[in-house]
Amino acid sequence: MSEEQPSSLYSDWKKIYPRYQTGFFRRLRWSLVALFLGIYYFLPALRWQRAEGLPDQAILFDLPARKFYFFDLVIWPQDIFLLAVILIAAALALFFMTALAGRIFCGYMCFQTVWTDLFLYVEKLFEGNRKQRMKLDSSEWTLHKLYVKVAKHLVWLLIGMATGGAFVFYFADAPTLFWQFLDGTAPIPAWFTLIFLTITTYIMAGIAREQVCIYMCPYARFQGAMFDEDSLIVAYHPELGEPRESNRRIRENKESKTGLCIDCNACVTVCPTGIDIRDGQQYECITCGSCIDACNTVKDRMHMKNELIRYTSMREIQGEKTRWFRPRVLIYGTLLAVFLGGIAVYLAFRPPLSLNVIKHRQPIYITQSDGSIQNNFTIRILNMHTQARTFSLEVDGLANSSLSVVAINKFDKQNRPLIKVASGAVMTFTIYLKQSQNSLKSGSQAITFKLIATDDPEIEDSYDSKFMRP
Repeated sequence: MSEEQPSSLYSDWKKIYPRYQTGFFRRLRWSLVALFLGIYYFLPALRWQRAEGLPDQAILFDLPARKFYFFDLVIWPQDIFLLAVILIAAALALFFMTALAGRIFCGYMCFQTVWTDLFLYVEKLFEGNRKQRMKLDSSEWTLHKLYVKVAKHLVWLLIGMATGGAFVFYFADAPTLFWQFLDGTAPIPAWFTLIFLTITTYIMAGIAREQVCIYMCPYARFQGAMFDEDSLIVAYHPELGEPRESNRRIRENKESKTGLCIDCNACVTVCPTGIDIRDGQQYECITCGSCIDACNTVKDRMHMKNELIRYTSMREIQGEKTRWFRPRVLIYGTLLAVFLGGIAVYLAFRPPLSLNVIKHRQPIYITQSDGSIQNNFTIRILNMHTQARTFSLEVDGLANSSLSVVAINKFDKQNRPLIKVASGAVMTFTIYLKQSQNSLKSGSQAITFKLIATDDPEIEDSYDSKFMRP
């Protein structure tokens, strides 16, 4: 008696051959694919005129200098908290879109969807339509099949290489790094990133495809918690489509009661994740609208109403009216507006000057031969303006005091040290601050350092500190 073989816990993967379908939503997706890929691939090559000494690349993440350049905007290390705010705003935007229109991000904006669309189009160019691709994969290996397969995968690898290269160009001067790649002198991290992104793009968009959306993406799993009866989704209307009937004579018989669905399976063959939208709402659905285009095309040929599969809500399917303005949508929208507004206000009113003062603790104070007391400080000046500036330094709150800056010999008419700081530079200086003997009091004294631009008094910054005495 033979032993019974244990059943597998996982079903075997079957390759999906989505049929290319034209239509409104297909054109919309291609427009967004062209827009997103155009921005991603060509933005690093865009030049931007800045002050002398600053990079002329429009968008540059300069990690060694710890600066991010976005056209005229420069993000400094002091602005790192913006990263957390931007991530929160991105999450709120995703929640807002999901509550309002389901997985519209997955269907039109997700990088996996965008690159998979591109890879599928390349496959169609080399291997033909759905039936031709299925026939080619099931046929014996020939020179023609080998040529087609190798050519397709080479183009996929080239697209992956362009994807990795474009990503690296955001972190270095694009023309310089491009020629370094060609002559083999590019830095090792750049080569590693290029190879890694080439391979991952090739695997995710070319091989894994829908498996990324179904098994790997966590968004597909928790999206249901953000849906409600008013969320806009792609849905099949069973009250209109059932009972299905493919026989034309039965459908045209006035005595027969049939639905609008002719059971042609066009909506199934175009689905990039391989589901049947007629089975109801499923987490695999990425709301791309391909099934709508397919069903509408069939209905147009048969002169029938295009309403069987459409963007709708569960409430509308039940015969009620969709509520667009509801608590969760308003809350997500308000929070998103607050975070985006906060970022805009901060960047608009961010001072282009930063002063930081650190008091030396060893020694706390120094008694001079003439009886005066000296405190030493280290100041750091950050000029976030697009041009070099000269600043005057003064101290408020300390009577009969004198201020000197090491290696600075220029003073204005009020005997204040003049410090020149280049655009985008961070400069550090040592400060000697003295108070004469006849004005000394015991204990510490609160003081304020002030840094003022000589050409624009409105550009200033201050820092509170302490002057220590016996």
